[in-house]
Amino acid sequence: MRNGIVAIVAAALLLVGYGVGRASEEDRTAITVKVSSADHELPEGYFSLGEDATVMVKPGTDLYRFLARHRDRIVTVTLSESSTRQLSRLRRD
Repeated sequence: MRNGIVAIVAAALLLVGYGVGRASEEDRTAITVKVSSADHELPEGYFSLGEDATVMVKPGTDLYRFLARHRDRIVTVTLSESSTRQLSRLRRD
């Protein structure tokens, strides 16, 4: 269930990025959003990016620390295709 939510959030973020952002010649897009998170959502890793997207980030990761530091600030998120392939590993806690 949790992996499904993460996949839906990631897909929503990509759609928002392509819909709101500007595509450049380098096949990437950027959106400028305000990062926010309620105090009770922060320990769980939920962050809102503007009005249209919410991401769930694993607490303790570099991305989590970045978003937590930039709460209530405006950031630019750049989305681009990765040229390298990575295998995903699922861990059961």
